Amino acid sequence: MNRKTTHLIFTTFFMGLALFGSACSTKQEPIIDLADLAEEIQANGTYYSEDDWNSVTEELDAIERQMEQFKNDYSDEELKEIGRLKGILLAQYTKYSIKSIKNGVEGAMKEAEGLIDGFLNSFYSESSE
Repeated sequence: MNRKTTHLIFTTFFMGLALFGSACSTKQEPIIDLADLAEEIQANGTYYSEDDWNSVTEELDAIERQMEQFKNDYSDEELKEIGRLKGILLAQYTKYSIKSIKNGVEGAMKEAEGLIDGFLNSFYSESSE
């Protein structure tokens, strides 16, 4: 089983577990889930695809829905920890986005280079006839 398949199984399992347990969760459970997600992303986020990041977004949405139940119960320290964990996720996603943009720009530059070469070669070979 490859890393992507393992991750998707892991994510699906924990999303189901989060949804199942949300009815009887304590205010610490979403923080723990968020910490686990941040740890997973720090360890493996470099290898994530767009689909993986979509799964992360869904998981984060589920965690935030759980947290919403306790928004008035969190202490300043808990809120600070929640912010720190979300910052980790944001940093990892930003790295992914920059890498994707860079790859897209590099691809576009190569394509433009080929376009210019093709144009010039065709133009000059046609005009010499």
